[in-house]
Amino acid sequence: MNDIIREFGIVRAYDFFKGFGFIRRDKGKDVFFFYDDILDDDKVISVGDTVSFTVEKAAKGPKARTLKKEG
Repeated sequence: MNDIIREFGIVRAYDFFKGFGFIRRDKGKDVFFFYDDILDDDKVISVGDTVSFTVEKAAKGPKARTLKKEG
């Protein structure tokens, strides 16, 4: 059984108009995310926000999924 592990990090860059950003992880390389990966109803994420997320392997490196603002 594959357990889904949520990780934590801080949004280091985000461009709302382009619809993507990057998260500095507590462990490992930074991860990319798309606007569509944000779970919060208002989908408001800002640089410096602490977030939780899952990671999946993508062609260009790790990608954050199921992104949720914490706190």
